[in-house]
Amino acid sequence: MRPGRGSGNTVQVVASGGDLFGFADAGTMAVAVSKGAPVVMVANVTQRGPIGVITLGRKLGSPKELEGKIVGLVPGEAPQVAMLAVMKRHGIPDTAIRTVAVEAAVKVAALLTKKVDVIPGFIFGDYLRAQAQNPDVQIALFSDWGVNLLGNGYLVARSTLEQKPALVYGFLRATLRGWTDAIADPQAGIDTFMAAFPESNRQFITAGLPMVIDHMHSSATQGRPLGWMAEEDWRTTLEVMKSAGLEGDRPAGTYYRKVVYLSTADNSIGLKTRYNAPSHHTLERARPWSRIFCTTNSLCWRSYGSSSCCLSLSPSQACLPH
Repeated sequence: MRPGRGSGNTVQVVASGGDLFGFADAGTMAVAVSKGAPVVMVANVTQRGPIGVITLGRKLGSPKELEGKIVGLVPGEAPQVAMLAVMKRHGIPDTAIRTVAVEAAVKVAALLTKKVDVIPGFIFGDYLRAQAQNPDVQIALFSDWGVNLLGNGYLVARSTLEQKPALVYGFLRATLRGWTDAIADPQAGIDTFMAAFPESNRQFITAGLPMVIDHMHSSATQGRPLGWMAEEDWRTTLEVMKSAGLEGDRPAGTYYRKVVYLSTADNSIGLKTRYNAPSHHTLERARPWSRIFCTTNSLCWRSYGSSSCCLSLSPSQACLPH
């Protein structure tokens, strides 16, 4: 696992084949896909929008309270796009606020030194950094104001999903199991993270993990398996991203695949993951919309015909009688 350099770069690296998997912002990925990037999101673990407006002192109670404020914006970043979408939805003209362009590295400092009244940002990013320096910092989430933008999720090249589905399912099974273990035992999750990245700030990670867990499900995905994505969340995200360069009017299914389904009896994510294949032939001899599922060491699918076939997670294959 390698640290990234922002979602845009991550999408480019995966699209070009530089890495098999990426973890990036859904909206940023969508803009790239609309311009031709051959990638698709296969799971999202930040589905309750993590972007909001950050203030020093009193928390903003409604979008109308943005009026008359001096807002520090990093041009082109996702929080800026989200804030403008919130203002548009609530009938607040751009002229109602005074904007000041700031660099990303000094955005938090601009708020804490009162050079600006408000900055838009991520709850486990700008807000957490600001709150660590001043406990009076507050955040009002845009998802609570009617604009829920999907956050970060896992993406792959379309060719990888089509040609190496077992690899994708195995990666997701292991990754989502890791998240599930961290939810069950956050301290163990933090210890594991610090062992892998010892240069990280433990206090920051300790404060941030509960926030991440709190944002894993949107109102549309409550009660659904971890990583499962709702079309309505994608539609909202895509509509907002039109003001950030999203091209065309493709259906939401262009940008993601519902790869992970869990049986209610299997909370380990390991044994009974099912996948409804996209409309093209994802696997050799698997017809469109076949039922696909994983066992401990095999990937299996059932065609419309009379047999079920399994692809071992090792190079060998075997077809089992129905």
